Amino acid sequence: MMSTETSVLTVTVDGQTLTFAPGKTVTFGRTLESDVTINHPLVSRTHAVATAGPTGWILTDRSTNGVFVGGVRRPTIALNGTQQLMFGDPRTGAQVVFSAAPRSNTPPPPPARTPPPPSSQQPVQQIPAAQRAPSNPVPRTPTPPPGPSAPQSARIPVPPATGQNPAPPSRPMQLPRQQAPSAPIPAQRAEPTLLQGPGGEVAPHLRAMAGNTGLYQVAKMPQRPMGSASGQMTIGRTPDNDIALGDMLVSRRHARLLTGPQGLVIEDLGSANGTQVNGRRIAGPTALREGDLVTIGNSDLIVEQGRLERPKAQQFAGAGLAVQGITLTVDGNKTLLHGIDFRAAPGTLTAVIGPSGAGKSTVSRVVSGAVTPTAGRVEFEGRDVHRDFDALRSRIGMVPQDDVLHRQLTLQQALRFAAELRLPPDMSKADRDQVIDGVLAELQLTEHKQTRVDKLSGGQRKRASVAMELLTGPSLLILDEPTSGLDPALDRQVMQTLRRLADAGRVVIVVTHSLTHIDMCDQVLLLAPGGKTAYCGSPKGVKAAMGTSDWAEIFDFAAKQPDVAWQRYRSANPAPPPPAPTGAPPTPTKAPRTSTRKQLSVIARRQLRLILADRAYLIFLVLMPIVLGAVTLLVPAEKGLAGVVDKEVAAPKMILVLLVIGACFMGAALTARDLVGERAIFQRERAVGLRPGAYLSAKTVVFFAAATLQAAIMVGIMLIGTATPDQGAILANVPIELIADIAVLACVSTLVGLLISAIARSAEQVMPLLVVVVISQLVMSGGLFGLHDRPGLEQVSWLFPSRWGFAASASTIDLQKVTSVTATDPVSGRLVTTRSSVDPLWDSTPMQWGIAIGVLALMAVLLWAVTRFRIARQAA
Repeated sequence: MMSTETSVLTVTVDGQTLTFAPGKTVTFGRTLESDVTINHPLVSRTHAVATAGPTGWILTDRSTNGVFVGGVRRPTIALNGTQQLMFGDPRTGAQVVFSAAPRSNTPPPPPARTPPPPSSQQPVQQIPAAQRAPSNPVPRTPTPPPGPSAPQSARIPVPPATGQNPAPPSRPMQLPRQQAPSAPIPAQRAEPTLLQGPGGEVAPHLRAMAGNTGLYQVAKMPQRPMGSASGQMTIGRTPDNDIALGDMLVSRRHARLLTGPQGLVIEDLGSANGTQVNGRRIAGPTALREGDLVTIGNSDLIVEQGRLERPKAQQFAGAGLAVQGITLTVDGNKTLLHGIDFRAAPGTLTAVIGPSGAGKSTVSRVVSGAVTPTAGRVEFEGRDVHRDFDALRSRIGMVPQDDVLHRQLTLQQALRFAAELRLPPDMSKADRDQVIDGVLAELQLTEHKQTRVDKLSGGQRKRASVAMELLTGPSLLILDEPTSGLDPALDRQVMQTLRRLADAGRVVIVVTHSLTHIDMCDQVLLLAPGGKTAYCGSPKGVKAAMGTSDWAEIFDFAAKQPDVAWQRYRSANPAPPPPAPTGAPPTPTKAPRTSTRKQLSVIARRQLRLILADRAYLIFLVLMPIVLGAVTLLVPAEKGLAGVVDKEVAAPKMILVLLVIGACFMGAALTARDLVGERAIFQRERAVGLRPGAYLSAKTVVFFAAATLQAAIMVGIMLIGTATPDQGAILANVPIELIADIAVLACVSTLVGLLISAIARSAEQVMPLLVVVVISQLVMSGGLFGLHDRPGLEQVSWLFPSRWGFAASASTIDLQKVTSVTATDPVSGRLVTTRSSVDPLWDSTPMQWGIAIGVLALMAVLLWAVTRFRIARQAA
């Protein structure tokens, strides 16, 4: 019989070993509060619990899929000796090895994961899963954000200028836990160069993945002396760096730290997200001074005594979010926000509520850094959000009211494209998929990853939008009306999700009009019209403060008497002193972003996937040129485009009119709904670094290709049984030249459609604009009636692509010649040739054809530039 006084429990999973002393319950599951986190889709949130009883350790199954011993599911298992159990499935589940061994009399050291057995790669130390408060809908009284806990500093040994060996690194920093778990005892001790993540931890949804991929093995065991004769160390994401950071926003080779006569110098190595010193992104080698704050990805380091260290607790102004007296005035005298103060500690959920026009969404935009307040300050993790926005932007996730995923894609496809845009370009596809799988698991969307977004329920789509933001591991998450339009059941699901996200250690701010589940929040900020605070505190305290717990009465009072509500709040909660000035903000810096080539590739591939995924749209695009081409065959033209007979003198012109208007319609219809339909998506992607030029260029390339193919199909059908002249304006092959003419016009028309889409405020405005544009193109083409020698109207027609597209096509077939009619003059008896179509723009010469195509090219450039300006301004 094994005594709890003489036995310890050793657990091995995913190559990592944890050892626990008896006396407390050890939990196993896939979530962050578990003492042993197992990242496997068949593992439940709380899968099993191990307790030390009189006869030894007992494992109790609490899961849906079970715990198996030798292929047999067991509700309880006595853990004696060494046993291999399967969690979730006897064959494909997670393998966990238990060993109950005698315990030594020496007290256990602090918890730490041991490195895996030696392999070809350098072993690393894993981050233990942080324990958090359980998700509970019962409201809890919020507390002011304390300063961050003071774990031991993770010092980075700085190499000397000479080749001397540096001092050994200090002990790795441990993650703070709200409750002391059973103390794991490391099987072996090591002293790695360790940096974890912001505030001493990696993003919550990635911590559970630490044991499954080398990407998140955030500390490596040094196999060689730190530094080199040149006095430099590399900083990056992978374990082969001198300093390995467990942060997916860190590039594989991110920065270099050098020592010299003048002290420390840091240099960015062309990383995707840059290196910031005191909130400013550095452009070259930068000397570091005592007290400088270095930000790499989501990690903050401070220069102290000639070394880079994790900031100590007293070096932070406060943990979490601190909104200090923010006021926003626009148009000189219109106040949208009036002296708003509140704090939100990590692990809390704050609801911003109030009647319409109270400034709820404005608060979210100010807190997210998108809008700069007229007065006051917003601090997050002890730093000014607006002054140091370049360093903090990756830690702030903003989920707008509109969905930010393409509904035609599956959830996995949408997240993969987003990950390519947001994560460093040197990340492999497998690593990005690891991030996506972790996000989906945290949001309980794993089983829906192959489901099209438009097939998800409203609540699932909101969680999918949240998943997009969690890709970069933000510690501040802001959501604008996530429950808008949802039924009560879905409303509850969304709020439960937000509660879990907050419980994982994030600061979560939700703007909402729904009060059904407000008791899930730790804190409520009630705004009155004019952006004035009417109440801020626990949902439980609203009755004592407002005299009633009826939210309808409270809203009515705040809406009708905003000044009284604000004065009552301020009498009980005097305004704190205004924040001290923090100095002038740094020069605005651009968002971290991937290369233009990478963005072009991602957006182009995504656009192609969107076209192929929308079957109805794809069928429409295929049938449209076929139908329009077939219509041209209805025109009676015995000689086709090669000539005319007496009764068909206008036939060639009519065929060209149909081709030109068909090209104008196809091109504009191809793109008119595109930009307006994904405006919310682009605005969010723009905020995280997507270039408007790359975005528009990628779409232009795809749409040009589609328009060219459509033009070729339409002209090809028209040419069936239709004769053509022997010589074009520049080519001997008239069909090829004519296809080129119509294709160029169709491509320019796609840009016309994109401009319509950029101008339209909603999808409903697109169709009226499209109809007006197509009819105008028809009238101004010059094919319906002559525009030559009509002052004013002729000059206006030059502004329309159809005019020049028709001119190029007419030049190709020499329309003036093929529509000429030769007849005998009844008076003179001589043969007289009469031209039924006369326009200098139709001359069949290389120069005139080149002018027409050149004008179309110039129009394309101008349309592209105006469209880019428009979408960039909308996203600003």
